[in-house]
Amino acid sequence: MDGLLIDSEIVYTIVVNKILAPYGKEQTWEIKSRIMGTPERKATEILLSALWPPTATEKQDGQLFAADCPFTIDSFLSDRNMSLDGYFSKVKPMPGAVRLVQHLAKHNVPICLATGSKRRNYGIKSANNQDIFKHFADRIICGDDERLSRGKPFPDVFLLAAREGLGEKEGVRPLGEEYDGTLNGKESQFLVFEDAKPGVQAAKAAGMKVVWVPDPNLAALLKNDGEDLHPTQTLSSLEDFKPEQWGLPPFKK
Repeated sequence: MDGLLIDSEIVYTIVVNKILAPYGKEQTWEIKSRIMGTPERKATEILLSALWPPTATEKQDGQLFAADCPFTIDSFLSDRNMSLDGYFSKVKPMPGAVRLVQHLAKHNVPICLATGSKRRNYGIKSANNQDIFKHFADRIICGDDERLSRGKPFPDVFLLAAREGLGEKEGVRPLGEEYDGTLNGKESQFLVFEDAKPGVQAAKAAGMKVVWVPDPNLAALLKNDGEDLHPTQTLSSLEDFKPEQWGLPPFKK
């Protein structure tokens, strides 16, 4: 959802950097690339440990970040979340998102939304974007779903979306570490759309095909680092997606 269907990733960057500015810190794209799509507590841990790295002694003592870090995970999230709601209610669709979702719904292509966002935040973000989200009906899997114990880059959210959201319990393997690396046979028939690195990794770990639509900053960063996620397809925008390449009805010209 975030950064793929709606332009909400920029909201997180704006709010986080406002919080960090008094301390002379900034969430760079290198840091952001590691936390996009991950559960919020894990993302905050990665952020704070990158900006206030623990010493070797602190690491041995189990500290996640340096003693001079002015935040705990809870205090940072409290500050962040207080500022997000106003932005969330105003987010706009990403280019091509409305056309794609409406096209798939019109042709009765089964679709499900799998997002790391909490259900509460999903409600705020989706309220003014019903041209997109009404087509998912109740096929929504959120990051705080009690059935999920692992977030992206683990495959659980996509497996749950396929098994529960789309009703493929027999053809798609169950969730959980004990099933990692196994396939039930139908996983490769699912196509995931993702903008984030952990999301691409999660889709591939689920055995699914994945179209990656990254922010240009993220794509450039990973390319410069020599990192190749090996998605099934990479696009610069959802506007460039061609359904007929995937055996789906083409867009009308």
